[in-house]
Amino acid sequence: MIVVTGGTGFVGREICRRLAADGLPVRALARTATLHPIAEGVEFFPADITRPESLSEAFRGAKAIIHTVGIIREHGSQTFARVHLRGTTDVVAAAQTAGVPRFIYLSALGTRLMAASRYHQTKWGAEEIVRQSGLAYTIFRPSLIYGSGDAFTTMLAAWMRPPLSWLCGGFLPLPGGENVTLRPVAVGEIATAVVRSLGQEVAVGQTFDLCGAETTLRDLALDIARVMGRSPTWVDQSPWMIPAMLPWFWLSMKKPVLFPVPLKLCRLIVGVAEKILPHPPLTTDQILMLEEGQVGDSAPAAHLLGFLPSPLLLGLASYLAPSQGGLADRRP
Repeated sequence: MIVVTGGTGFVGREICRRLAADGLPVRALARTATLHPIAEGVEFFPADITRPESLSEAFRGAKAIIHTVGIIREHGSQTFARVHLRGTTDVVAAAQTAGVPRFIYLSALGTRLMAASRYHQTKWGAEEIVRQSGLAYTIFRPSLIYGSGDAFTTMLAAWMRPPLSWLCGGFLPLPGGENVTLRPVAVGEIATAVVRSLGQEVAVGQTFDLCGAETTLRDLALDIARVMGRSPTWVDQSPWMIPAMLPWFWLSMKKPVLFPVPLKLCRLIVGVAEKILPHPPLTTDQILMLEEGQVGDSAPAAHLLGFLPSPLLLGLASYLAPSQGGLADRRP
């Protein structure tokens, strides 16, 4: 039995599917069940990593634990320290008690000692918990993960099509724009690498970066627009000039109109938003990560696990390209 914590989440679901496709018994752990089956042959088990008493039965008979639970922003009691540090401590302890021989942890690209963001700081702490556990572990550090139903490219795409494109008038600000470096990788490729590592002794004790080809936030947004059948316009004007030029942009430019917002300005705006909004669209911690950009080396994963990311445009088109006969927003 392979147990996947966060088995109903974006990455966890795909890992469960890949395991089940290989004929392996899979148990998906999550606080609540999904409305749709994860995959045929996957057993759902209600458990919460913040309630360690729920893990002992869930881990019974497990041959491996794949720990995917993580949060990108804090909300209420769901803090980085509670989920990444305390949660991983409890999962590792339950795995040790159950005598689980194999442990895989999904961390994040950029995780390191003395990282700037609290997200990466607590991910590093979780990695250290795993490294010192005495378990036969493998750690993966994926970069920005994209795919159908993700929280990033799907959100950008939604703002480029009705009804959200009507609400924003076809204008979409991008924090940092071409100054933000990204290394997007498809969720299926992450799942494949994780599943392959289970049978690889050479993967034990290793930490692997999993990242795709380098791009920028600007180019990623333009690629998303193009695979959706749009004709985007990139504007390099200062954000202070854009309000005065809005009528001209509206009449003459193809939609969506994308423009950068300097990260220093984003920092100021986000700082205010965090004080007055219960759920701000961005957090200061996320701005810190955008400022750092994504840097990684997938060569070890390619050599040992056959990790080979597909071209970004091909991956985006697989779930964002308009279907035949679909209704498109054809407004200029």
